[in-house]
Amino acid sequence: MPEARPPCLEPVGFRSILPDIRRRPLIGGLRRNHWRILMIRITLSALALLSFGFGLPALAQELPTHQPLETRHICTAQPIYRAPDGAEARVLSAGEVVTLRDVTFGPDDAAWFALDYATGKGLERAVGYLQTADVTHFCPPSTAMTADGFGQIYLAPPNTCHLVAGHADTLRELNNLAVSLPVFGRSVSGYRLYSGGYALVLGLLSTGASERILRLSDQFPKGSSCASGADFSQALIFEDSGFVEAGRDGFQEAAALLAEARQAGDPTGMKRACDLGLGTACTAFASLIYEAPDGPDRGPAVVTRYALLGCMAKDLEGCQLAINRQENTTELVRDHALAGETAADDRVTTELAKLLCDAQDRIGCILLARNTAADRSPSLVEAASNFAANLTACQQGIDWICESLEEGFGAVTAARGTGPTMDERFALAGIEAGICTQGPRDPNQRSCKSAYYLYRDFLTYGDPAAHDLARVTRASAFLTSGCAAGDPEACATLSNLPDFWPAAERQAATTRAIALCNAQESKDSICESLGAAIDATLPEARPALRVRYDALAQSCLSQEEGSSQECSQALYLYAALEAPDGLNTVEAMLKEACSLANTKGCEPLARIYGKVGYEAQGVTIPARDNPEAYLAALRMGCRDERKMAEADNTCSLLADALAEGGDGQGALQVRAMACEAMISSGDDQDTWACYDAAKLALEQQARLPEALRWAEFTCNGADASVAPYGCKLTGNLLSDGIAQPADPALALAAYQRGCFHHRVATTDGEACLIYGAILIDTVRRGEIPTQPLAFAHQEEGEYPLPPRVLAEASRAFDMGCMDNIAQACAANAQLLVEWSTGELPADPFTCQVRAASGEVTSTKLCRGLIFYQASAEMQKLREQIPLNVYVWPDGDRSVTYIRDGTWRLNEVRTDNPIIEADGRCWHNPISTRSFCVAPIR
Repeated sequence: MPEARPPCLEPVGFRSILPDIRRRPLIGGLRRNHWRILMIRITLSALALLSFGFGLPALAQELPTHQPLETRHICTAQPIYRAPDGAEARVLSAGEVVTLRDVTFGPDDAAWFALDYATGKGLERAVGYLQTADVTHFCPPSTAMTADGFGQIYLAPPNTCHLVAGHADTLRELNNLAVSLPVFGRSVSGYRLYSGGYALVLGLLSTGASERILRLSDQFPKGSSCASGADFSQALIFEDSGFVEAGRDGFQEAAALLAEARQAGDPTGMKRACDLGLGTACTAFASLIYEAPDGPDRGPAVVTRYALLGCMAKDLEGCQLAINRQENTTELVRDHALAGETAADDRVTTELAKLLCDAQDRIGCILLARNTAADRSPSLVEAASNFAANLTACQQGIDWICESLEEGFGAVTAARGTGPTMDERFALAGIEAGICTQGPRDPNQRSCKSAYYLYRDFLTYGDPAAHDLARVTRASAFLTSGCAAGDPEACATLSNLPDFWPAAERQAATTRAIALCNAQESKDSICESLGAAIDATLPEARPALRVRYDALAQSCLSQEEGSSQECSQALYLYAALEAPDGLNTVEAMLKEACSLANTKGCEPLARIYGKVGYEAQGVTIPARDNPEAYLAALRMGCRDERKMAEADNTCSLLADALAEGGDGQGALQVRAMACEAMISSGDDQDTWACYDAAKLALEQQARLPEALRWAEFTCNGADASVAPYGCKLTGNLLSDGIAQPADPALALAAYQRGCFHHRVATTDGEACLIYGAILIDTVRRGEIPTQPLAFAHQEEGEYPLPPRVLAEASRAFDMGCMDNIAQACAANAQLLVEWSTGELPADPFTCQVRAASGEVTSTKLCRGLIFYQASAEMQKLREQIPLNVYVWPDGDRSVTYIRDGTWRLNEVRTDNPIIEADGRCWHNPISTRSFCVAPIR
């Protein structure tokens, strides 16, 4: 039997150092000395729980592959969930690797990572959720001691390496090499090697950039390389005369020296303990001289050198000191090698910050986010990582970081391409509510405006039935208290939420918002447009509405400023005022704004004279049913050919009115004038006027040569919303020979562009249906398409084989199906049937099923097709992938395809196919069998 053959084909589915946080006068309300008491201090004794992901490898170990930002680790066994705070999917083992996809908030108000993880079934993977604190960049090592049991090791932190400029047998040779590289003198280090001799290290590099830097830079000696540091047995002391050995007095003596030095506050003793190999002493020395002025054994370079020694000894405070000290030399090697390059990627600072942030260190988290995608718009993974890092810093007491979280999550939603969810809005509102001050506040206190608007959006968007009562109560209470405290934003927001407050409370809030704004000397921003922010249907809103109406009317009447939209808004506001004169005042204003000198008021004026009134945001605008006045206003608004492109909607209304009155020729004339004005202006950003003109001309069978030109302008224009439809009209006009002699080749090209337009992701489904049908008819007649296929590559002089033509027809039908053209869906299904049964040509293959042992259990001749049939998910994304369909003699089908770099065999995830001499095989990791195909030539 074939390998898991389905009965039918299913849808396929910166570096910019943070301004030395230690030097800030206040850090979360604490001065530096106080903050240092709270700072996470992780030494060797605490390493087993919170530390680096680098242990002691064999001395000959090569550098590990650079771990990208999206790769994360699960360091303790724990369940992963199908949804945030949802059902358990499976238990992940300690050490499992997951892939970061996104960040979100759950119904528990906690932040969760969306992670790609192994399901445990074959090679299948799925997306699950874990709280952000449960996911780390690296896991702790299994050991932290060197082979000889001494306490200091010199392994480069994860994702970094030591740039070794050369080796020497003697200290004299080593010092001569160092002297020859003066540009790196501030960061250079020397190490004795287990394997014998010495190594000169210029500094650390990120393994993400090391290969490129060594290849491109000419500042390093020939033979320079990056090393893990596994062969480093002892750090040399850097003195004025050069590098010297420290001696090996032993760990116990170093520990005693450190204890005495700490008690006495003696930096010399701390340095000596470090030089003897005690890593925590290195950090202690760097910390003690952190702010000391430059001098012997002092200054940023010395701090960096000793802090990095502590960092490599697994003391995370050393890592922090190395990257947070202003003018540190951590990036000196990279900056020299890549001088002039502005990209902020692949820095040692970022890699050390990952270690710190894994340990919930707020400074590390800030620096991680600051140095990730600092010079560009972040990807979704980068934005998610940055937000989670900053959220951790916020939770650890850095208040000014909390203030940036809403903006940071905006980067997530921008990269995601969708707005925030209800849970996300509520959680962000809660963060903002926790750091703002309601009512009168000091200049350095944060307004609650963002919290009000986030709670408003939480209450407004989504299904009201899905709102949790406790959450609604919290959001409502915060808005109510904000209004009572004297924030006009809260009052205005409250007034516009009739589903959550009774009319009496909303009326009182409206009155209070107006009073608060009137009383303010320095107006809140909302007060400048209060009439637009409050509920216009409430009588209490009318004083604010009148102020806004007057401003809009003045703008509407201006010949130089304003727009037709402001005239329409003025009409809406005056109707909401329910003035005793009805609409007389606004009518008179709009008449004045509808003249040869100013036509902005013509369209809203015409609406007053229309047949029926309309309602907008709860306000009824009555109509007077005056056809003559209606047409007169529209004619005035559409009469100036120089401004027709601006008055497109007015002209469209005029054309509709003329057509409705039986004047089809007049309607076409108006639409033609509007289109010609657009073509003359050279503006193809909004080409609906030309599409409407061509469509009407085709319906009337009039002015068809001009219609073809209008349709082609639309097809070739930059307006993505209508270009494909213009291409279809072009095809219709060319195929029927009514605009000019029939030209099937140009018609086919036009239908092709209508279906697969080069500028847009949208499509005209009808054009796809027609295009696919023409291709199939071409194959049936044994002919060659008159135009090159859109997707099948062909060299000059080559012609596509029939199966490739049919594959493009399937792709066209599939695209039409995405456009909700039922006939295209049916045509694609029929194509598959006829293709499978041999009524249409296919590629011949030999198909086999093989057991795990390699034994062939089935060999048959089968038909190979390239077919397109998108799943519902892919249809939403308008994503198409080719399916390799192999039809067995009994009609069963085996399907392989690749999506996002992953191969699937009958929907089972597989490794890449094995290439054989005459074909290829896909292995099913669940059944352990393989499906193989070989083309018959």
